[in-house]
Amino acid sequence: MSVLTNSLLLLAWYAGHCELWTAWLNRVYANAWPRGRLDRWRRWHDGALLLGPPLLIGWIGLWQPGVLTGGDWLRMAFPWKIYAGCCAAGLASLVFHSICRRLRRRPRAVIGYDSQVLDLAARLGGRPIGKGRHQQMARLPCNQTFQLDITTRTIRLPGLAKEWDGFSIVQWTDLHLTGTVDRRWFETVVELTNQMEPDLAVCTGDLIDEMSLVDWLPETLGRIEARLARCFILGNHDWHYQPDRIRQVTTDDAGWTDVAGRCIALEHHGQRLEVAGTEWPWMGKHPELKPKSDETFRLLLSHTPDNIGMAANQDVDLVLAGHNHGGQVCLPLIGPVYSPSRFGIRYASGDFQVDSTLMVVSRGLSGRHPMRFLCRPELTRIILQAS
Repeated sequence: MSVLTNSLLLLAWYAGHCELWTAWLNRVYANAWPRGRLDRWRRWHDGALLLGPPLLIGWIGLWQPGVLTGGDWLRMAFPWKIYAGCCAAGLASLVFHSICRRLRRRPRAVIGYDSQVLDLAARLGGRPIGKGRHQQMARLPCNQTFQLDITTRTIRLPGLAKEWDGFSIVQWTDLHLTGTVDRRWFETVVELTNQMEPDLAVCTGDLIDEMSLVDWLPETLGRIEARLARCFILGNHDWHYQPDRIRQVTTDDAGWTDVAGRCIALEHHGQRLEVAGTEWPWMGKHPELKPKSDETFRLLLSHTPDNIGMAANQDVDLVLAGHNHGGQVCLPLIGPVYSPSRFGIRYASGDFQVDSTLMVVSRGLSGRHPMRFLCRPELTRIILQAS
């Protein structure tokens, strides 16, 4: 074979190599492990990706069997053949899932979808960059960190009574307050949220990445207005810091209702609304949900979409989740690569139907690292329509 063909085969091998290691890391980060342990595994992943090109080019390409200098692939050592087969499977998985993601249709329950992109940097007269650690990352060209995508889904769920027609929910998730994204960004999103006049406001975790900024919560979340209630849970980043303190400020100072590990009942025009929350696997347990009547609308707040199986088994109508940031950096044609989930990139973002349960996974408002490419931050709005 020609040098060009063998070079392309080595490139395909490296793509499969990257897929294997990123798929492994995604599932590692789905666990409730201390940050130090996760960081150690992350360094193994980083080392594997960095060492891939010199190993493949130097060993396989130039030394044994030296396919870039006229060598024969069949003379490759047996362990390398085994690993090449694994990487071929990884490459096939990457191609397959990329195609499936593009062909996947929205669930039938989502009868309307609208997206409005707002350049909040332009509105604020410049990128709202604060004094956090990753200021230079926030200044990178093509970074979409400050381009807010306001998505509106109109959903029709089986058996939904006419009293629910037009009921609106706004979801905040993954604020990751670090100081790099300035408070002005979040205050602007508060204003946009209040313009929607939601019936219910929810927040599905990862509020804090810098404890000195916990006082931002009353000035951001605390200013959100909702007619019926404002309910929240925490996420894994909150768990890594001081979850009790974050929970206390969000409830006592910001005025939100904590639904983690429990279920509360609300009433809307004589209809029962159950709002439950789970922070598993990082904190607490799943809420104990009793059999529900046909007149009840049951909503579950889950930081990670990995809890969709539990939700489907508990007769939940709608799950709102975040955590995966939509991959945060997506590749052209391929889509998301990193998604800290035991399902890999399957639930990176979007809407999904599992049995009778609909799940919406938001890309979130920010991130610990303020870098987004082909994956804008998202403010999620849900409007119910009677069946």
